[in-house]
Amino acid sequence: MQKKLVKRNSKKVTYGIKLPPIEQNGDSDLKTILDIDPHFYSQVEGRPIRSNNSIRKYKQNIREIALKRTLHGFLMDEILRINREIETERKIYNTTSKHFEDYQHSFNKFLDDDNNKTIVIMKKSDCLAKELANQTEEHKQANFELATIKSKLQYIHETLQILLSFQCFLHRAAPILWQERQNINLNVEHFEILTKDCDIFVEVNKNLIRERLNQLPPQRLYFETPDQLLTVFYLLEKQNLNYLLVTEDLNAEKNKFLKSLRFLKSLLSQELEYIKEKIRMTEEFIAWNEHREIELKHVFYRILEDKIRYLSSSETVLQIFNYVQFAYEQVIAPNDANLSSLDMTLSLEREYNNLMLDLSAFDLDVIKITEKETYENEAKETKRAKHASKLLKDVDKLSKRLKSSYEPSRAKTYD
Repeated sequence: MQKKLVKRNSKKVTYGIKLPPIEQNGDSDLKTILDIDPHFYSQVEGRPIRSNNSIRKYKQNIREIALKRTLHGFLMDEILRINREIETERKIYNTTSKHFEDYQHSFNKFLDDDNNKTIVIMKKSDCLAKELANQTEEHKQANFELATIKSKLQYIHETLQILLSFQCFLHRAAPILWQERQNINLNVEHFEILTKDCDIFVEVNKNLIRERLNQLPPQRLYFETPDQLLTVFYLLEKQNLNYLLVTEDLNAEKNKFLKSLRFLKSLLSQELEYIKEKIRMTEEFIAWNEHREIELKHVFYRILEDKIRYLSSSETVLQIFNYVQFAYEQVIAPNDANLSSLDMTLSLEREYNNLMLDLSAFDLDVIKITEKETYENEAKETKRAKHASKLLKDVDKLSKRLKSSYEPSRAKTYD
């Protein structure tokens, strides 16, 4: 059993990092928790302390220690920097205090030296202030007087303008012959008695004002009393009344004319509507005729293509033309004049009528014998024609065979 236990213990493997053993050094200056408070922090005896072999926990502890040390170093740097700034500010404060004391001493010395001069200057400034206040009051009084004078001048100027406008009105109301005889100028320009100057202390030129007033035209009035003007207005009123009566008469004639004009417009509109209707009907009739023309054209071309083509160039028509031409040439004369089939037919008809008239003078028995001989000859000629056509066909066959006999043989020859 002991051997088995020894073997088992020898096979036991420990995982994790093997830390070096802690060497106890009695001369070390390292302070521990026990050195800080030995009564509170004491080693627990009687029970074992659980060992922590976790690498993760170890790494975390190492990381926290490194962070704490870094933070401690950063705080120490900040403390040093703040102490340095405080020292610099203290030096600046001491220098500033020293300069302030120097400046204060110099200013007190300056006040002691120039006190009398300052008192004299202050007295002069008080006198000047009083004088300025007096001049300000005088200036206000002068401004008030100037405003009063300006208002009076404005009143005079407005009154003069009103009088001039009344004078112009009376001149315009006067007869034209009197205006021409007196050389009245109706275009009165704007007139100013006094021109305003920016400098109020300049003396007013009274002679200039008199000259400007003398430049005004003399007082020449056609109406001497107000009654004359009332009489003129009364006559004008009567004349206006007469004009109103004439205007009423003209309005009656004007209304008649407008009524006739409206009636004429209505008639013209009716005529225009009638003309438009006729134009519309004519256009419809023209359109119908054009459509009818197109239909008739199609019908004509169809007839031309079907009927007239058959009547003019069909095989039957050509045969009839040949028969008529043959009969014309046999009976009457050769067709050297290129007569049409109708002309040749009419000529044959006339010849037939002449022959019938001539035959009516002969004996009927002779005519019958002649007719019989004619039919027999015609039958013989027909028989000969058939025999000739048969011979012609045989000749064609022989010629084809003869031609084929002279041609080389198409059969294949083998060596």
